[in-house]
Amino acid sequence: MNRQTRKLVIGGVLLVAIVVGLFASISSDNLTYYHTPTEIIADPAKFQGQPIRVMGLVEAGSVVWEPQATQLSFRITEDGKSFLNVNHVGAKPDMFKEGQGVVVEGSMTSETQFTATKLLVKHSEEYKVEKHQGKKDDYYKSLAN
Repeated sequence: MNRQTRKLVIGGVLLVAIVVGLFASISSDNLTYYHTPTEIIADPAKFQGQPIRVMGLVEAGSVVWEPQATQLSFRITEDGKSFLNVNHVGAKPDMFKEGQGVVVEGSMTSETQFTATKLLVKHSEEYKVEKHQGKKDDYYKSLAN
């Protein structure tokens, strides 16, 4: 291998190494880890004092909404056996309801108490169009009213 070819090979290897290194560092910064209520309740001390994200279902009958104080309290679960109490201060999302999947971001304040700073509601990605039997113009007029 002559000197020119060796320089090109070394330069190419260095360029590929730099690109792979940048991609790896950018990707790891953007990874989002979600924990489950069961995982947190099993070892609550592990999660104390650090921001975490928890994903689960809102337990039926556990929602308490105080609109004047904009305080929302509810319990989330994944298996119906382990529950994590969640408190959130702020506007309640329109699609928030019992049995709905949610992602909460915040921190543990006790062994079973989670204070959420962000509340995201998971929703169906299915879009259904209503069937309309009349004329197209009548349908558009009904939407405007």
